Amino acid sequence: MKSERWNKIAMPILDGLSALYTLLRSYFLTGIIVFVPGAVTLYITFHLFIFADSLLGNAVNKALGAQIPGVGLFSTMMVFMFAGMVAQNVFGRRFISWLDISLQSLPGVRSLYNGVKQVSDVLFQRKAEEFQRVVLVQFPMEGSWALGFVTGDFPRSFAPGGLPSDLICVFIPTTPNPTSGYMLVVSKSRVIDTHFDIEDAMKMIISGGMVTPGSQAPAPESPIYEDFTIPR
Repeated sequence: MKSERWNKIAMPILDGLSALYTLLRSYFLTGIIVFVPGAVTLYITFHLFIFADSLLGNAVNKALGAQIPGVGLFSTMMVFMFAGMVAQNVFGRRFISWLDISLQSLPGVRSLYNGVKQVSDVLFQRKAEEFQRVVLVQFPMEGSWALGFVTGDFPRSFAPGGLPSDLICVFIPTTPNPTSGYMLVVSKSRVIDTHFDIEDAMKMIISGGMVTPGSQAPAPESPIYEDFTIPR
């Protein structure tokens, strides 16, 4: 009898504790999903701001005699704009050309300079014409397709005899880091043109296919978490 009474009392308590545990666990996991992306983004943005502001901030604040947040970042942006303005005139282009040749002639420095320059060109798309169009090419094996960017025609004078005359250069970026990849030399007949623009294709590559062209954010009148499922 005592055992039955104990079971009648204990079972509802245990069921309640189990339900409470499940509820608290779902709250905890939901909090992580909602909080972590925003917190990490703000954390990285804050430290990037501190780094950029510190490049010239200390010198400028010392010259002004006051501590003004953001003045270093503003000064850095002005330096970049001034450098860009100088580089676009005749004397600036000559100086940049001389500096480029000088850095590439220094042993040890050449490899570092070329690597940083290539990454900078890809990230900031200094030459938009480098990527002509987005194509699909079978890579790394037959039946497996990869997104690639046509960068130009392969020089026919360098093509050995027996190869097709319509060879093109295709850059296949890696995921999620598109600054590295593979350069393929293939016949035009081996690639399929797509309707992607370069920006949409780059987003798809960086996200590993999770961000696809044509995907749209929810309409303003729709609740932000309408389709959100609480983890259990």
